[in-house]
Amino acid sequence: MDIVIKKDKKVFKQKQYVILLLIAIPVLFAIRYLWYLNQADFSVERETLVFGEVQRGNYTVSVRGSGVLVPDNVQWLSADVDATVVRIALKAGNLVRKGDLIVELANPQLEQQYAEAKWDLEAMREEFKAAQVAQETELLTQQSTVLNTKLDYEKSVHEYKARKELIKTGAVSKLDFQKARVEMDQSEQRWHSSEKELAKMQENLAAQNKARKARLSQIEKRAERIAQQVENLQVKATMDSTVLEVPLEAGQRILMGSNLAKLARQDSLIAELQIPELQIRDVAIGQRVVVDTRNSKIEGKVSRVDPAVINGNVQVDVVFTQQLPSDARPDLSIDGEIKITEIDNTLFVERPLFAQSQSKAAFYKLTEGGNFAERIEVEVGYGSVNQIQIIAGLEVGDKIVTSDPTRFETYNKFRIN
Repeated sequence: MDIVIKKDKKVFKQKQYVILLLIAIPVLFAIRYLWYLNQADFSVERETLVFGEVQRGNYTVSVRGSGVLVPDNVQWLSADVDATVVRIALKAGNLVRKGDLIVELANPQLEQQYAEAKWDLEAMREEFKAAQVAQETELLTQQSTVLNTKLDYEKSVHEYKARKELIKTGAVSKLDFQKARVEMDQSEQRWHSSEKELAKMQENLAAQNKARKARLSQIEKRAERIAQQVENLQVKATMDSTVLEVPLEAGQRILMGSNLAKLARQDSLIAELQIPELQIRDVAIGQRVVVDTRNSKIEGKVSRVDPAVINGNVQVDVVFTQQLPSDARPDLSIDGEIKITEIDNTLFVERPLFAQSQSKAAFYKLTEGGNFAERIEVEVGYGSVNQIQIIAGLEVGDKIVTSDPTRFETYNKFRIN
């Protein structure tokens, strides 16, 4: 006999619900995914992006540039005369003291001229001495003449006075008295004339001495100049310094005025920084600078800002306010950070690529959950090396995309996978 088995309707309905639920869940996920995809037309992988978070606090405005150390006190030693390089005693990089020999030159013709100048000088000195002796002799002779004429005058005065007394008594004739008077007048004239001759002689001798001294001084100066030129054939350091360059070879013929050696004070270096022209407007003389030599950091201050822009950069000179380290040397590559100002209690964020100071810019802000980035307009203030001040458009805790926006800058919103 057949047995009829009745199916449980309740169990059947439960199975239907389970099947429908299993179908509904993927459908809902698919709908949500489609809705998620429709939120943005472009997607970017998260690991390819860099993000920054807005913070509030004390903000240091600074700009950075690279450059080199250069000597502030440089001297070129040049040739005084044509010469030939005999020996190069020191090369670039050597430390020298003032007076150390760097290059030895030779000029036989100059040395011969110096010998002849010394002979001429000695001969002129002897001639000057001989002329002085002759002048003194002439002067003594004239002085003796003046003295004799004076004595003759005084003698004639006494004779005249005596004859004047005797003529009263008749002991002397009137003729003799007249002769005595004439002789007295003549003696006075000879005396005054000899005094005038002495004065003229002294004036003449003084003029001759002045001329001889001028000629002697001329020869002395010429001899000194040649002696200095001969001495300068031994090219020596003019200060304690480092030899930067000696562009010579032994046996080389050089002309007067040619550069022989370049010296620089080792303890007198400055930094020359190249600052991008977009960041130079806030740089001013006197601002604090930190120079990094890769081994140490040195404090300094801005001493000069070049008015010209070359290859998109402006040169800024920095003088140091503390002692240089031992590794500091000319042409050493460095980095420098110029401290522009300090701003208290302000908003700032890591600087997005291509963001410019004191402008309005488009930033990509992450939505809540961080799955999307939307373009918003942000007003920014002072820009620093790695950060930029936020004036309006963002709040503390907001996150933005700081990496290169060229991939998605045509979209107002994009997904972050």
